[in-house]
Amino acid sequence: MIFASLRRNPQGRYRHPRRRAPPEQRDRIRNHPSEIRRSPRNPLAGVVPFGHTGQVTDSLLIGRDHPASALRAAVDRTATSHGGLVLVVGEAGIGKTALVTDAAARRRDDLLVAFATSWESEAVPDNWLWLQVLRSLRGRLGEETWRSLRPAPAVDALLGSGDAGIPNQFELFDGVTQLLIAASQHTPLVIVLDDLHFADAGSLELLKFACQHTWFERILFIGTYRDSEVDPGHRLRARMLQLVSKATMITLDGLDEHGVADLLKATVGAAPDEPTVAEITRRTGGNPFFVEQTAQLWASGQPVDATTAGMRDALRRRIDQLPPPLVRMLTLASVGGREFHAGVMAQASGFDICDIESALDAACQTRLIRRERDRYVFVHDLVRETLYHSMSDAETAHHHGCIVRALAADESLQKTMLTTEIAHHAWLAGDDLDPETAVEFLVRAGAESNVCMSAGGAEKHYRRALERCTPDMVRRRVLIRLELAGAIRWLQREDEARRHYDQALCEAEDSGDPMLLTRAAMEVPQDERLDDLERVKALAYERLTGEAPDPALGHEALTRQLLYRYMIAARESGSDEDISFGLWATHASNWGPGTAAQRQEIVEELAEITRRTGDEEMRLMSSSLRWVVLLEQGDPAFLPQLAEFRALAENSDSERWRGGVHIDQAIIDMVQGRFDAAESHLDHALTGSDQERAYGDILTHIKWELQLARGEVPDPVPETWRSTFGNWHADLLSGITAVRRGDLAAARRVKARLDAGTDLYGSWESLRLRFESELAIADGDTDLARDLYDRLAPYEGEWLVAMWGTSVSGPVSHWLGSLAAALGDRDRAGAHFASAAAQADRLGAAPWSDLARAALACLDAPPAPAPESGDVFRREGPTWTLAYAGTVLHLPHAKGLADLHELLSHPGEEIAATDLLDPSEAVAADARLGGDDLLDAESRARFREHLETLDEQIDTAAAVGDDARAAALDDERRALIEHLKTATGLGGRARRLGDNHERARKTVTNRIRNTLRKIEDGHPALGAHLRAAVATGSACAYRPGPDAPKWTL
Repeated sequence: MIFASLRRNPQGRYRHPRRRAPPEQRDRIRNHPSEIRRSPRNPLAGVVPFGHTGQVTDSLLIGRDHPASALRAAVDRTATSHGGLVLVVGEAGIGKTALVTDAAARRRDDLLVAFATSWESEAVPDNWLWLQVLRSLRGRLGEETWRSLRPAPAVDALLGSGDAGIPNQFELFDGVTQLLIAASQHTPLVIVLDDLHFADAGSLELLKFACQHTWFERILFIGTYRDSEVDPGHRLRARMLQLVSKATMITLDGLDEHGVADLLKATVGAAPDEPTVAEITRRTGGNPFFVEQTAQLWASGQPVDATTAGMRDALRRRIDQLPPPLVRMLTLASVGGREFHAGVMAQASGFDICDIESALDAACQTRLIRRERDRYVFVHDLVRETLYHSMSDAETAHHHGCIVRALAADESLQKTMLTTEIAHHAWLAGDDLDPETAVEFLVRAGAESNVCMSAGGAEKHYRRALERCTPDMVRRRVLIRLELAGAIRWLQREDEARRHYDQALCEAEDSGDPMLLTRAAMEVPQDERLDDLERVKALAYERLTGEAPDPALGHEALTRQLLYRYMIAARESGSDEDISFGLWATHASNWGPGTAAQRQEIVEELAEITRRTGDEEMRLMSSSLRWVVLLEQGDPAFLPQLAEFRALAENSDSERWRGGVHIDQAIIDMVQGRFDAAESHLDHALTGSDQERAYGDILTHIKWELQLARGEVPDPVPETWRSTFGNWHADLLSGITAVRRGDLAAARRVKARLDAGTDLYGSWESLRLRFESELAIADGDTDLARDLYDRLAPYEGEWLVAMWGTSVSGPVSHWLGSLAAALGDRDRAGAHFASAAAQADRLGAAPWSDLARAALACLDAPPAPAPESGDVFRREGPTWTLAYAGTVLHLPHAKGLADLHELLSHPGEEIAATDLLDPSEAVAADARLGGDDLLDAESRARFREHLETLDEQIDTAAAVGDDARAAALDDERRALIEHLKTATGLGGRARRLGDNHERARKTVTNRIRNTLRKIEDGHPALGAHLRAAVATGSACAYRPGPDAPKWTL
């Protein structure tokens, strides 16, 4: 259900579900943590990069005594005092990684070390380094310890666990920093960030922030980067300079001759003579990587001067020793990235897979590459860079194209790469790749970014797809532009989005394709520039049918007629894509009482289409919408359907869908009266990946609904909600709130605006019927009540459901009963309320069942006498009427109102809190007596802790007006005390437990105070009078003074 609402913006824009890439592609970015090793003596042992055992060999630290000592000192200081920032710099291959790994590994028994490495690729998400760090820490600490650190929602969003919105930069930075500080309280932290020159800007900004705010904590940040590459034109130079100013710098230069000689001996088992060592030192600059590679060449019989042209030339010569087919394969593999798959390379090159794997396994012996499970990895990026830059631009583009064509030819290979990686290859292939294939993969990447709620990524890929579209790709270009507009609008650049929408409509209109024009007209926002939108829809209708639509049709009616004609044409074409779009659009426009059965047919047909196409997104969405239409028809089968949807979502690879389950479950919890559980699910919906932007507005609405369901008076609707939800939605919420707050004049103004406006979008229709029904009853407007009764009568047996299932307003029968009662037809009202109670019972909707039965009981009671004065405090069915000083307030029933009514009925008299809590004589007597003295010290401590917990839960429930939960907890507490009465003490001492007298005092005081706050919100004068005149405590009283109002009770 919830994702259907996301397919339209809050103003009603319809969005067609996007196709998703195979789940294996999406798993790679989540399931590719750094390799780690655990110390058997310490479960919080450090994390070290793959390829290191945690003990660095002496050969890797030859000639590094001073820098190694400096870095080890910083690590030692972190273990005992505080950390800081150390930057290790030097050219490629100089030994930076080996140095920091050694320093961290030496203290791994008493330090927690996380290692993260940058990746030079556009496919890397923002804050990639910190995503690796957090994954490492979470894996090492274990789930229980991790949760004890209380990671902020922004941290969970970065990790993609759960469904939270996109955090702003400060929330993310602060959340990560606070988590690191909390973790350092367990064990000092060393965070190693390798190859910062390849890092994304966000990772560096977060590093700077964390350093500034953890300087005196036991957290050491160690970064490595190639300072020779961070020149004045480098994209990260300014950020790196800011870090340098705060860091302890360790610069690694080339080895001297002694160091080179030692390294040569360690590498090949023997060192050449001094002149040769001097020559190698001069030609390599003492770079350990260059020295090692040169040593390999020298040991194989190559002359020393083979390295005189630098390391790239030496690598080139070494590569030339390999068989030409393998060189071609490795060159193509260098285009694929540092990691590559034999299957992709075989398909791209045309070689046999067995020959490829055999050759690559042989190449592993050269130490240029190594094998890891299902892929191969270049040992050093310099190897890959040398191969990559050995090609001309045309060759490079051709190889990128070969990879994409290989993946297009064999879809099973696509699971080996991220969708965004494939799109990156398609973009770099340029004109070497046919536009249709390039656009297809770029669009997939855009859709995948949308699924992952990365609007920035979606925008980039859709823009590139537009650029690759040829003039004849009109339909594709229009649909891509609509998606691009949606991504830009998500980024809140409304004017730019509007320009793209307008251009898409113009291109669709010029195309002469009525199906495309209809789709464009349904994709754009449905609440903006309605005159232009109606013109476009009328034109689309005329082109589809050959005749103009009836000019008397309103916007909603025209939309339904247009979609009806669109579906006829789509079914004739047999296109699953066109049919599914038409079904979704029809579903989106077909809401309100009496439409659920039709929408059920739609979602079931969509489910059938998913079985043909394998579209997981559509399957999940149709499953979520099916429970909505079943509930709307009063069918108890909605619960098994919700369970089916939950199972599908939880077994999917989408955190977004798993977050949506929490929202759907919260709605059902509200319907069935589990308000605390509903609130908990709503909180969980924001604790996952990037959900705030996606869910923020929806959750704002649902939390308003939760206030209403609890019987609370909703807070006034802020004016900002108009820009968030649109005028229709904000007006409806404002109107219902005004009725509940007793401000009937404001509610009438809302109704006047709705009456004067254009057709209300169908998704809001049921909510409007609820608002107008509440207004008619509260205002005594019999004409409106009679009209509403006639409009609702045909739909008895259904439930009022609006906003894609996020707003459930109970059985239609309940509102028919309330309207009939307002019209004075008690017999008909009684029949409707009885029917509403039975319907609510079938669905387990206890709150609606209670409301119906309470209203039915009021009908059976004798009519209340007419008020003798203007001051009224009287219950009328499910609501209370409070009149004082000429102002009337209507409130839903709450126990606090009943308490006040009892006090007002006995002015000047003290009434025990136990009598107000439960008038039963036996219970009251038991409360006054308290508990018995029976248990030993240890048992008493345990039971007292449990009783205190129950006390706190009861206080909380009473404070928020959840009387049902408070009563249930009271029952549990009473049962516990009864159990204690039968026990025998063992410790020789006794202590009184569980004073129900105190429990009654606290509970009654809290619910009276909570009710007074509600009264003050809607009727300040009455609230002030009652707060001054009502005393609470063990005994409560109403002492109005000499000028006491004459209450009609």
